[in-house]
This record gives sequence, C-alpha cells and structure tokens, in this order.
Amino acid sequence: MVNTSNIYCRQIVELLSAHGVQTAYCSPGSRNAPLLLAIDACEEITKYIVIDERSAAFQAYGCALVSQQPVALICTSGSAVLNYAPAIAEAYYSGLPLIVVSADRPREWIDQDDSQTIRQFGVLSHIVKGSYDVRAIPEGRDREYTDEVKWTVNRTLNEALLKAKEGKPGPVHINVQLSDPLGDMSDIYKETERKVVQISASDSISQDVLKKLAIDAAGAKVMLIAGFATPDHNLDRAVRMFSRYPNVVVMAETLANLHDPQPLSIMIDAVLCDMDEEQKESMRPDIVISLGGALVSRMLKQYLRSYPPKRHWSLGYSNYFCDCFKSLTEKIEISPDSFLRQLSGAIRKLKIDIKSDYNEEWLGLRKKSLRLTRQYIDKSPWSDLRALDYIFSNLKFDNLFVSNGTPVRYSQLLPHNCHAQYCNRGVSGIDGSTSTAVGGAWNYNGNTTLISGDISWLYDSGASALHDVPDDMRMIVIDNSGGGIFRFIKSTSSIPKETLDTYFCVENLPDIGAIAKAYGIDVMFASDMSQLAEGVNWLEEDSDFARLLVVRTPPEISAVVLKNYFIKNK
Repeated sequence: MVNTSNIYCRQIVELLSAHGVQTAYCSPGSRNAPLLLAIDACEEITKYIVIDERSAAFQAYGCALVSQQPVALICTSGSAVLNYAPAIAEAYYSGLPLIVVSADRPREWIDQDDSQTIRQFGVLSHIVKGSYDVRAIPEGRDREYTDEVKWTVNRTLNEALLKAKEGKPGPVHINVQLSDPLGDMSDIYKETERKVVQISASDSISQDVLKKLAIDAAGAKVMLIAGFATPDHNLDRAVRMFSRYPNVVVMAETLANLHDPQPLSIMIDAVLCDMDEEQKESMRPDIVISLGGALVSRMLKQYLRSYPPKRHWSLGYSNYFCDCFKSLTEKIEISPDSFLRQLSGAIRKLKIDIKSDYNEEWLGLRKKSLRLTRQYIDKSPWSDLRALDYIFSNLKFDNLFVSNGTPVRYSQLLPHNCHAQYCNRGVSGIDGSTSTAVGGAWNYNGNTTLISGDISWLYDSGASALHDVPDDMRMIVIDNSGGGIFRFIKSTSSIPKETLDTYFCVENLPDIGAIAKAYGIDVMFASDMSQLAEGVNWLEEDSDFARLLVVRTPPEISAVVLKNYFIKNK
C-alpha cells in the first residue's frame, strides 16, 4: 500500500487514529490530496466520500451523535470549509467532537488572487473549541528544521484532539498549510506517533457542600428538567433513583432519551397548556435542577421565567455561560448522573421522612391532560396532528431522527417509544436533518427512521443524491405544502395569507416523490387514514432500497387543529 510522501500529513492521520477517530468524511479536492492519500492508507479509519461538504459535515455530525466518538472531516481549501459551518455550529452547541481538517495554501499566498484561497485559519473560531494552524512543508528542507516541524505538528495535533474531548466535548479546526508537491507518493505505510494522554480529576462534590444541597433539596419542591442528550444507562438509573422522592417531579423532553423516569414525564406542553394561572402558581417549583441541552418547549421556558424558582442548579460541563430561565444560582460542573447519584445518597443519609404531594399532584394533572389529548385527537380531522399521532402510535422505532419545525414539536406532544430520538437542537435549524440521519444510520446496527418536514427534506435532498442511503433506512415526510410551522407560531401566523404563503411557507414546492425516486428511493403516498395505515405497514417490510412515505396533509386545517389543541381545555 502506498501513502503520501508528505510526512506531516501522515502524522496528522496517525494521531487522528491514535486518539480514537474511527470514521472520517472526506470530500474531493487537489489541495487536500496529501491528506486524502494519508487517510486512504490508514486501515483503522472507515472512510466515506461525500462530494458536498455541507452534507458531509452533517453526516459526520449524525455519526458522532450516535457513536459518541470523535469523527474527522477532511476538505480542500477555499469555500469548502465554509460549507462545514452549519454542522460545526450544531456540534459546538450539542457537545460533539468533530475534527475539521482543512487543507490550505501557504499563508504567503493568502489575498494574492490565487485560486481557491481565502482567509481560512480561524474562519470557524466562534463555533469551535479551538483553531490550530499547521504548516506542513514538503520534504527536502534541512533535517533540523524538519524535525522541529514534526515535533510542532505532533504537539499541535495532541493539543487539538485532547481539547475536542475534554470537559464538554466539541469541534476543533485544524488548518493545514500545504505546499507543492501535493500528489507525490511514498511506500511508507505506517509510523508511530507520540500520543499524549490527559487524566481528568475525580467527578465528586465535597461532603460539606453535598450535605447542604441535600438539606435544601429535601425541604423543597424540586423540578428536574432534562433537555436533549444521548442515551445513557447511568443517567437513567440516577434519574430514576432521585425521582423516587415524593417532592421531585421530572420534566423530560423526548430528546433527553430518558427511559420512563416518571409516568407521563414527557407531557410538558400538553400539561402546561391545560393549567390555569392559579395552578401554575401553586405548582411553581422551589428548586429547578436542569441537565442536557436546549429545550424544545417554549412553554416550559416561559413558565419558569414567569413563575421563577427560588434557585436553579445547572448540571454538566459547558463551553459558555447559560442562564436560560433567568434564575441561575448554582452552576455545578459535574456529570449529571454522578451528581444525582451523590445527591440521592446524601438525602437518604439525612433520614428525613419527606412528606410531599408535589409529584402526585403533577401526575394528576398529566393524567387529566392525557385524557383530554386523546379525546381531542380522536375527534380531529385529517391533519398533521392526526397523522403523526397514528405514526407514533403504530410504527416501531429503534433510532428515530426528527427534523426541526413541525416534527420535533409534535414529537413532544404525542407519547411514543424508541431506543433513541435525535434532532439537530444545538442551533435548531432545518438544514442538514436528512444528512444527520443518514450519518447516524450508517453507524447504528438497527433500523433508523427519519420524520421530516417537506421544506427540511428538500433543503437537504443532496444527502440522498451524493451518498447512498442505507437500504434499511425509512423516511417519512409531512408534506403540508410548505413551512407549516409558520402557520402556527405566534410571530408569523397573523401575517396575511398571500404574504405568508409566498415568503414563509413557500408553496408550490418541487415534487418530493419525483426527487426521491430519481435518487433510487422507493416512494409511497398517503392522503388519509386508510392510506397512512397501508404506508406504515409498507415501511416495516424488508426492502432492497430505502423507503420514503410522503404524508400529504391540509396546511390550513393542520394549523387550526394545532392551535386549538393548546386551548382545548379553555
């Protein structure tokens, strides 16, 4: 097997592998030729070739999301790295270690009207944990200088790769200046690079501080709020242990991937919209404990801002300071499962008989809301709500990906089960939803389903065009004639219909089915409950090709049905 003659690019790839990178998404180019040759020679790393850098980055994001391992991205110089930006922003706010390796021209050629050249170093600096510049000079310089550059490359790569994984993980950007010759080959296959190992401090709280927190929590109404996170059995156990106390209520979004911490704990907006002001005041928590990422529920955020707790304890590591509920009092940098386990033990040691109906009162409200929700959906006409309720109730999910917009919001309102649920909630844009799901599907040994809005799917249709979608992947697109969310949300729903349809909902979209078929995807359509039942059964059949069910729903009716859902008890 041959390799690049550029020793520094060989170093970079060897260190990627040494630090646990098992997958890389590579996009073609000339400036990055030495990097592509080096990674091609590395048998320990699985390579995916994706022409579209934007799609490649979201596929890498999906891979990292499912595998929870660092994933590399390799691109050429110029605008290529800019196409990574949306997915890198998602990775930064989601806490995923994407390793961007961009080829660049030597710095002396920046701003000299040389082709595919921009001010590339630091271009992602606001959405990465660190930016690193490597000058990978060609062979042929004097030995002393070459050895020093080799040491610099080794040191820089170790620093970058440790940075990506420490504390709250996140992306890093390694910019590699490459001079000619770019395509020269070598018969050197593998070398050994020095790997630096970082040893972190213990994940514990002092007993004095822990005892005080336990005393405070035992005598208060406590609300545990879980935002988006990946499945974690240790966290599951810790939350179940802590939530057994009668003064603790859990508000867990479906994206938190907690498995049954308390009955109906995912019914957040469903229960809040059914409460009057007196109930909201009486159920106000004394202490909020939050973990995970950003919330989908605007209602919960508004509730806690309008009825602020006395204290808010934020758990976990972060790369920025966040006070989402405007009531932060303790920022506790520790893994949430470790904190909850230690806090539960400390409360138990107090031997206090906690007398509280706080959890039971919330459960009563949730049961009432579930009954009202069921009655309302059963009486509703064909719409987004009715269709998605049937899908969530009848389709078997392993890994479920939902796009931002309509699907992620409905997924918070409708009970359903899956191994794990994912969505690009770091920045919450609609771009990259399909690519993310494809990247996750290739790195999960089970079935993967994507539920997407029509605009989200069309925006990212390149994910199907430029990289094979796994045969066992299933996709559902809610085709409500454009951005259905804009017909519902307060900021746009009152805009005149002609303007709304033209500038926001964007009616008269391309034919989703025709595009999918052109990419070799099997397609079926559903426009009523009977066809939907057939479509769900069709999705569960084995197939030699990926399958897409296009669910066509009436846009205006769907918006009215959802609006009325939130006032059904008023």
